[in-house]
Amino acid sequence: MQKKNLLASVEIPSLEPLDTVARRLESAIDGTSFEMDESGRYEEVPAFVARHAGSGSTFILFGIPDGEECDAYTLEFSAATDLSIGDFQETAPVFVKNFLCEKEANARGYLDYSDELASALTLKGISAATPVD
Repeated sequence: MQKKNLLASVEIPSLEPLDTVARRLESAIDGTSFEMDESGRYEEVPAFVARHAGSGSTFILFGIPDGEECDAYTLEFSAATDLSIGDFQETAPVFVKNFLCEKEANARGYLDYSDELASALTLKGISAATPVD
């Protein structure tokens, strides 16, 4: 079976401090704990990372780089699996199960769940939208 690369990217208004948004996401996304990234991996952008060990799902909440102004944070979701989407849902947190569905890969070869993630967060009371290109 071919590996499936799942991803999603949404913007969340930066009306609250980044750590407050991370705590709100933690409440909305069961089975996750957002920790401040101290590794320097994301260079000059503050980031909170949450990993779900059972499914290999990762959420990264990116803040606004020092010295820049922006009206939104970015939340990215990613996972890679050899399983069918149905079987992957069995290992994923309930929140992730609720927004995954069978779909075709996009032109880059990814299964893009940005719209579904934005809708799922909105249902949990967190304003989210897909980025405008």
